[in-house]
Amino acid sequence: MNRKRIFIVLAVVVAVAATGMYAGWFRKDSTLQGSGTVEARNIRVGSKIGGRIDKVLVREGDSVQPGQVLITFDDKELQAALEQSRAGAEKAQRGYRPEEIAEARAAAAQAKADFEMRKNGYRKEDIDAAQAELDRATADESRTHLDFDRYEALAKKDLISKQQRDTAEANWKMALAQRDNAQHKLDELHHGYRPEEIASAEAHYQETQATLEKFVHGNRREDVDLAKAGLSYDEARFREREVVAPSAAIVEVLDVRPGDLIAPNTPVATLLEKDQIYVRIYIPETEYGRLKLGQKAEVRVDSFPNTVFEGVLEQINQQAEFLPRNVQTREERVHQVFGVKIRINDPAGRVLAGMAADVKLKEAN
Repeated sequence: MNRKRIFIVLAVVVAVAATGMYAGWFRKDSTLQGSGTVEARNIRVGSKIGGRIDKVLVREGDSVQPGQVLITFDDKELQAALEQSRAGAEKAQRGYRPEEIAEARAAAAQAKADFEMRKNGYRKEDIDAAQAELDRATADESRTHLDFDRYEALAKKDLISKQQRDTAEANWKMALAQRDNAQHKLDELHHGYRPEEIASAEAHYQETQATLEKFVHGNRREDVDLAKAGLSYDEARFREREVVAPSAAIVEVLDVRPGDLIAPNTPVATLLEKDQIYVRIYIPETEYGRLKLGQKAEVRVDSFPNTVFEGVLEQINQQAEFLPRNVQTREERVHQVFGVKIRINDPAGRVLAGMAADVKLKEAN
């Protein structure tokens, strides 16, 4: 009986020991772990218009807040362009002044009168006056011609001097030229204006009339919208006179000085975002199915060995890395890895870029 009891006790002990050995042998830590280097998302800031730097308001290593001005550019030209656009937009929206309308109406009336005069030709009074001028010039030419003939005959007989004869000839030729000029003017009046002169006067009249109508009715809606768009464009350019921090960050690189000329779209500073720190680790391909976006993680860094920082898995690479691209055996697939990005939650800003970090991924729900 005692032997039987002893045998039973021994059997129980052996069973318990075997169970313990089995559990210890097959117990496996199911946590996914990895190590990497802390990184921070950087922002390269600059101005779309560039120009000459006026002031540099921060230094490398400074902490900056969203909207804080880092660098300013000389804005005199931008200010002038903005004021011009603002005046144009206000004028387009307000319309034209009464004196501008009156001036346009007077110009249109003058152009109309000029066109009517050319279209209808010269007045009869003008033609009669030109005819009278021609008659007078013809009479003068006849009289001076007769005088010249007499002086010519006397000069041949040596009764007058050669100078008197030459003076008479000059008077006749002058009267002849005046007669020809009067004849040309009368012919011009009879023929009227040339077609191209009439067309030019008509075009000028239509132009001034259109200007008058525009002034009276005001600018079209699309003209007002165009002026407003020009103002918005210059306002946007004016805002580019300052380089501001888009978010809370640390100035990592800033290598510019007042007076430097910067080309448009040139980065002038590099910022590291305080709330955008992460660590990238690599998980074997055989464990890929255990990864899930939003999965929680524990992060430790050497600088704070007793502190556990919370993290969250926010990116899983879609392509494996390392080893052959075409893996043939399961043993080889163990060495294929997928990069994952763990974002670290550290409001106090203790975890900095460049620190070594150990990550332990919790089981996804």
